[in-house]
Amino acid sequence: MRKLRVALIVGAVLCLAIVGYASATYYLEDAGKRLLPMPIRIRPPSIEELHTYFIVRTTVSMINAGLSVILLIVYAEIYVRTRAQFTIGLVLFSGVLLVYALTSNPLLQMLSFRVLCRSYSQP
Repeated sequence: MRKLRVALIVGAVLCLAIVGYASATYYLEDAGKRLLPMPIRIRPPSIEELHTYFIVRTTVSMINAGLSVILLIVYAEIYVRTRAQFTIGLVLFSGVLLVYALTSNPLLQMLSFRVLCRSYSQP
């Protein structure tokens, strides 16, 4: 049973990595083309560098979200079994980690920006 659980966790992490990579390459294809000019003298990153950065960032964010969900489930199961007050703090902490992982995902930021732009542009 324990080997099956570990295999499911590893499979979930790998699936999240694949989904993160695929969605980043699909949705962030033209992300580097919408940049504003930078007023500083540092060499701006090229479109290829930005594309690679966003792919890696999205993939890592998806993996973090998946691991945070697994952590939240494990801590919730421990709390249900033991009713220890310490695990309430662990559940809250893993919930905060999950919110951070979801909000640091560039895909979610891009989608929320598009929704905000649409709501403000319509009279």
